[in-house]
Amino acid sequence: MDSGRRVTLDDVAAAAGVSKSAASKALNNRADVSAATRERVLAACADLGYVRPETAPARTYPPIAIVSDDLATAYTIEVLKGAATAALNAGVALNTTYTPQPAPRKHPVPFEPEWFTLLKATDYLGLIVLTSPLTHEQQASARRIGLPVVLIDPSGNVEAGVASIGATNWNGGVDATEHLIGLGHRRIAMVGGPEDSVPAQERRQGYLSALQMHSLPTHAALISCGPFTYEAGLRQGRRLLALPDDERPTAVFAASDTTALGVYEAAREAGLRIPDDFSVVGFDDTEMAGWAAPRLTTVRQPLFRMGQEAVRMIVDSHHGRPLLTTTPVRLSTRLVIRDSAAPPRRV
Repeated sequence: MDSGRRVTLDDVAAAAGVSKSAASKALNNRADVSAATRERVLAACADLGYVRPETAPARTYPPIAIVSDDLATAYTIEVLKGAATAALNAGVALNTTYTPQPAPRKHPVPFEPEWFTLLKATDYLGLIVLTSPLTHEQQASARRIGLPVVLIDPSGNVEAGVASIGATNWNGGVDATEHLIGLGHRRIAMVGGPEDSVPAQERRQGYLSALQMHSLPTHAALISCGPFTYEAGLRQGRRLLALPDDERPTAVFAASDTTALGVYEAAREAGLRIPDDFSVVGFDDTEMAGWAAPRLTTVRQPLFRMGQEAVRMIVDSHHGRPLLTTTPVRLSTRLVIRDSAAPPRRV
């Protein structure tokens, strides 16, 4: 093929051995195209370097894909609100989806090689991944085809050359733990997040650092990891409050507001009052923190702004500004003091 000529949809159709109409339907993810045809068309796009010509609507509203592992949490909703606001202001569209388990197989699903190729061939500006795991191979696939990627609060390792956004989680962990220490607590538990979550690891390190800075011992029985869920907080809260009196914590730092509310319920079941008998500090400062009874003291991370910044980075990349891939973007946290922590009854 003449290297100076633009690759057309006719070229893709010919290389895939299908009609131009079938190639167009495959690129538009139409349901009346077989998976085998779609795979051949996407493979031809990748081989030929086909880029879909811009039409007037696409020129006005170019899309950005955003993928989350969950679309139902207060955390996710707040990040999406920020992303949607920035997209509206920038004149771009957001195509939002999630990674269900098990994934449906009728069409290419997020993070499959064919899915990355489909995004590139249909002129997506880039991809935002919210907390979902993205393997080394998947990050390499996106980079290989030139698809800009921004990770928000990533799970697993972030490969060199991939941009990421998060909060100052270590600082937040220190602030939360030091607040409890300042109130007089000496046996402080941590109900942490997933072991493969970068933010959860950073919050845990902040907790441990605060204990070390104040010469307080760490107790393995007081530290746990698990999902950022109400059920995990309830389960770990029950376990902690079932410990013997001389081993039981007087306070808990929960790695998310949702987890903190699970601890609230465990305390209620045990006949304890918060904060008179037991103190709790959370992390996120979602709306539920202000709705809790008592209102939850928590670390505020700028979730709305994290979504805004991710969209801004993708749009800037489209306009020629390189993504910041050498250093993770870290947005400041701050402790919001409300009513859920007080000096312990027994010091």
